[in-house]
Parts: sequence; C-alpha cells; structure tokens
Amino acid sequence: MDIRSLTCFRLAYESGSIGKAAKHAFLTRQGLSGVLKGVEAELGQTLFVRGAQGLEPTEAARQVYPLVVELLDTYRRITDICGNDAAARETVGLAIAYGALLSLPVDELVGAFEAEHPTMALDVDIVEPVFAAQCVAEKGKDFALVAGPFESPNVKSVSLCRVALCAAVRADVLGEGAPQAIESLRGLPWLGLNETFPLDAALEAFSRERDLNLDLVYEWHDYHLILDQMRQGRGACIVPASCAERFRAEGIAVIPLDDPRLTWDICALLPRSRTLSHAAQIAFGWFSDHIS
Repeated sequence: MDIRSLTCFRLAYESGSIGKAAKHAFLTRQGLSGVLKGVEAELGQTLFVRGAQGLEPTEAARQVYPLVVELLDTYRRITDICGNDAAARETVGLAIAYGALLSLPVDELVGAFEAEHPTMALDVDIVEPVFAAQCVAEKGKDFALVAGPFESPNVKSVSLCRVALCAAVRADVLGEGAPQAIESLRGLPWLGLNETFPLDAALEAFSRERDLNLDLVYEWHDYHLILDQMRQGRGACIVPASCAERFRAEGIAVIPLDDPRLTWDICALLPRSRTLSHAAQIAFGWFSDHIS
C-alpha cells in the first residue's frame, strides 16, 4: 500500500460511491476499483460490499478507516514540517498519465529540473489519461504529459516526441518454443484502449495487412489495467520499446512492431482558457527541451 492507495480508500469510504471517489482521485471507475481491490488483496479483507446504493463499508473497513485517517494526517504534517523550504519555492503542478510515465525517465527528469531550478518545486501526480485534460482544464495542474495523440476542446496538445512501440505478451501464452516474432501473435486477444483511438485503429489495419487475425478487446479503458491483464496472460498489448528489458525480466515476450504507424506521441496538454504562470512556462519549456 502507498499514500495514493490509502487516499483512494478514504475517498471511497467517505463518499460511499465509486464514481465520486474516482472523480476526486482523477481515476476512472475501473481504475479506482482496481486500487481498492489491491488494498483488499494486501490486507486479506473485504473492505466494501458493492450494491445498488453504492459502497457499504464492512466491519474491517470501519476499523481500518480511523487508522488510515490518522496515517494520512500524520503524513501531511510530516510533509508540512519538511516542506518549509519547498513552501518558499514557487510550485508548478504537473500531471503525468500512465503511458507517459512508462515511456519517460520521470524521476530523473523531475530531479534534474529541480536541481537546475532551486526556487521552484514540482507537484507531480499520476492520473488516468482520460482525466489528464480535465485536471489541466480545471486548474488541478498547470500542464500534463500524456502518451498518444490527444484532442480536447479545453486543452491544447503539443507534441514533444515520438516513442517506438512493441507488442508485449507473456512468453508462456505464445507456447513453448514459439519464436518471439510478430507472426507468433496470430489469433491472440489484443488488449486495446478504444476502437476510436488512432493507435488501435492502426493496429487493426496492421493485423489485417499481416494476416494476424488479432482478436481486439476493448474491455479495459485504463492503460495500467491493460498491463495488469497482459501480465495475467489474457492477451497482448502495446508497451514502449524503452521498457523492453524491464518487461523481459518479468517473463514477458517483447516483440518490436516495425511499422511507422505503431508509435505514439508524448504530448504536453496546456490550458486553452488561461495563460501559464511564469514558473509553469519555464517548467513547460524545460520539459519540452529535455523530452524532444
């Protein structure tokens, strides 16, 4: 468990609603449910009964809740004590969607930025891609980094770089002795985001052209949930080529997709209705230079 997971538990407990908690956490309903299931699995206890009236906390949840509140309040006090120096600095809010998080050396970038700009502090949150634009438009963050082409009436998208992609599938799904090649994907379920997503449309065309007969599945609309399904052996999905070795270490076959259509943009989302602060402009410019 981490602070984010405990915060999601608290939001769900206090709101009694997956939808309301997800909105406040900038997650989809699926994403929030996944976090709660992870907490339940780690504790070995059912925390909520899901019914027509929403979430009903179990007795275990009622016992855990005050401890979680105390822990989160303590964490906030610790950050307040240790953050006196940061409080004196100008803060820039940055939201990062999961695909961009996986594609970029985010920790290194944030550390390098703050080392070069000691009078500024980055307030970084990981958000679901579908909520990245909302987070920027509603002033939750100054700007966001997302993967894939992005269109929204409330934000403008600036392409920073293109990322090569690979297919990822558990090696045992391919079968013993099967070559780790594009042809080995033939007939497998393919876990996509949405049939209207340009990358998934390109994958459909790629499947037809290569006679792969991929079974495209769009049940999971959050990328981190798609990765979870892939790791459980339920199909193949897209991963950035830069993460290939990390996945191979987990027993995942990573197969390059040598097609210029099968890449995604790392984009910055900026608000249309307001001008970035001076500090946010500096941060955006710095990230643009170092990601491009």
